[in-house]
Amino acid sequence: MTTFDLFRRAGLPAAAVALLSLTACSGSSGATATATATVTVTAPASPAEPSTSTPEASQSPGTSDTPEATTPAPRTTEKAGPPITAATPGIFGETFQSDPGHDFTKGLSPSRDGVLRGQLVTMQDENVAEYRPIKFVPEVGGSTNGHFEGPPEGDVMAFAAPLAKDVVFLSAVGCKGNDQTINSRYLGTQRCPRDKLILRADAGDLRALITVRRSQIVKVVEIYAP
Repeated sequence: MTTFDLFRRAGLPAAAVALLSLTACSGSSGATATATATVTVTAPASPAEPSTSTPEASQSPGTSDTPEATTPAPRTTEKAGPPITAATPGIFGETFQSDPGHDFTKGLSPSRDGVLRGQLVTMQDENVAEYRPIKFVPEVGGSTNGHFEGPPEGDVMAFAAPLAKDVVFLSAVGCKGNDQTINSRYLGTQRCPRDKLILRADAGDLRALITVRRSQIVKVVEIYAP
């Protein structure tokens, strides 16, 4: 067996670097000749190492993934207070009543059925009154010393509803506006006609307990607020 066969059986490739010493005998002269052959091979390639590089996030999100710019809808700026219900609210409540679920972005519409402590600010026409919630801001010196105020300027919390044909209006200053017709709770007691309510509402100075039923104003009880 030759040296080459030994390398081949050992699993070395034919191109491995090896130094083969070949001895040949000269038949006639008895001299020994040594021939050296050098063969160059390439060593077996090492297994490829896994790449440690992290692909860079070079792709920008598609246009479908980019949120569209929208104009924020107007909102109320006050913290939500107790909701409007059929129960009479505190006359001198210090938070605005709320109307959960009411969409103030779609123009003026009636508040939910119930009693709202509010102010009639104008008449949109001969039948429809615009109104808004009010709260009492106390001052030093007692529970009834202070003033009423509505939502701040720019707030969209306001309503509008038609006056019922048989609306009840109880005035705190008499039908002529020069008297004091109130009870111990500072609420009006003198019933006045519908047209007087319209004049007072259009003047924008009428603060009252406003009762809405079936999207109509059916009762207005003035709060005495000198």
